[in-house]
Formats: sequence, C-alpha cells, structure tokens
Amino acid sequence: MLRLPPPAGAYIQNEHSYQVGSALLWKRRAEAALDALDKAQRQLQACKRREQRLRLRVGELQRERRAPPEGRRVPKDVFAFSMKKK
Repeated sequence: MLRLPPPAGAYIQNEHSYQVGSALLWKRRAEAALDALDKAQRQLQACKRREQRLRLRVGELQRERRAPPEGRRVPKDVFAFSMKKK
C-alpha cells in the first residue's frame, strides 16, 4: 500500500513547538487585552477621583468640627427638648 505524503505545511504544527498559531487570533487577543486595560485604567481613574472627593469632604467635615461655634452654645438637653415639642 502506497502512502501519500501529507499536504504541504501540514507537518509544521506537530513538528515545531514554537509555532504561534494564527496571527489574526493573536491580534484579536491583543486587541481584547488592550481594551480590557483601557477599561481598567478608566475605572481606576474614576476611583481615584471618587477617593479625592471623599478625602476633601472628610477634611471639610473635620474643619467644621474643629471650628469654634458661632454665637452662644446651646446645651444638648435644651436642643433635644425643643425638638420634641415640634
């Protein structure tokens, strides 16, 4: 029985372990990875902006807490009593 030789290039996939496969597949994978990276960077920037806003707000609240009260100071009991009547 006569064996026919394999078609041209058919043996390369099995013969070489360093073969990378389809260039289009790798291009799609690279583009998907770049898109995922862009999305992650946008999310990171949004988180940084949110953190900065929260830090500023906490600083404002701390400054308000430390600031001397304007006018005379009302005891807590008087304030609570006046709120119950309403």
